[in-house]
Amino acid sequence: MPTDIATRALVVTLKAPCGGAKTSLEIEAITGIPRRTIDSIYARAIKNGFEPNERPLRIINAWLEDRPRSGRPSKCTAENQELIIAKVSRDRFGREKTAADIAGDLSSQGIEISKTTVKKILKEAGYKKTKPTRKPGLTVAMRKERLNWCIAHRDWSLEDSVCPTTKSSNLVG
Repeated sequence: MPTDIATRALVVTLKAPCGGAKTSLEIEAITGIPRRTIDSIYARAIKNGFEPNERPLRIINAWLEDRPRSGRPSKCTAENQELIIAKVSRDRFGREKTAADIAGDLSSQGIEISKTTVKKILKEAGYKKTKPTRKPGLTVAMRKERLNWCIAHRDWSLEDSVCPTTKSSNLVG
């Protein structure tokens, strides 16, 4: 489990000779961090420029930070990400487009991007794979018909609105 900068600084301080020179076992009991991790944090701090015998004790965040991870950098720029999100959130038709459609639209504009990248960008932006539902509206004729039915039945009581059935759940005996 990754440790934050403050916890790493605590480990380096406790292990340094002027900070108490605690052993890895003692630091493990205090922080709950495994001994190997404690040793690697301390060794990396020394490798990056930490001087354990220097007075006053000086710890710089850069000595404790993680190095950049390897991996291929994204081809998609921040402007392209904003363009993709704008295409989706612009109107109803944008929300109905598939990732392949959006990738095709961008391709026609000269921006080469795959549908997988579009899906990833939309997922990171909080969009989900759902098709928007659309209820058909009532026509004027339907509204009139409903209004006329309501006017004709406005004096109904609860008993009038219940349909009598031949099958009853109550047994008469």
